[in-house]
Amino acid sequence: MRAVLSRRGVPWLLIAAAACDINPYDPAQRPRVTVTQVAGGSPVIGWEPAGAQLVRVYRGPVAGDGYGDRLVWSIAANARNGLVSGVAYGAAPSGGTTDVEARPLVAGEIYTAQVTRHDPKASGDGFTNTANRYVGTATFTVTTAGSSAR
Repeated sequence: MRAVLSRRGVPWLLIAAAACDINPYDPAQRPRVTVTQVAGGSPVIGWEPAGAQLVRVYRGPVAGDGYGDRLVWSIAANARNGLVSGVAYGAAPSGGTTDVEARPLVAGEIYTAQVTRHDPKASGDGFTNTANRYVGTATFTVTTAGSSAR
């Protein structure tokens, strides 16, 4: 009985191994996030490479899971990686919609901007999905004179 189960499992292992080789993780797709602010203005979140699926801002030095009180703003793309870099905190995004309205930022508090990119080389139908998830973060502190990215 043990040999029968092993032979049945081999094709699935081969399919899974082949799927992993189809689209390896590409570190160049991971967003490099920056946060800048001019005196009296809202922080501007930028990233490279171009395009993003989600942009979120969390209160605190680490990103969260998209839920809870720490999430202070969230926007989502209307199409794959449809958000354009250079989004001002709280502004209506070009190429997307606001799914969590911006809360006021508090001077002296630490925040984390998180940018998520959809895998541009992804394929599959959900069962044979080959998508990778590319996420980048940057922490910043809001001050009365501007913000300092870390």
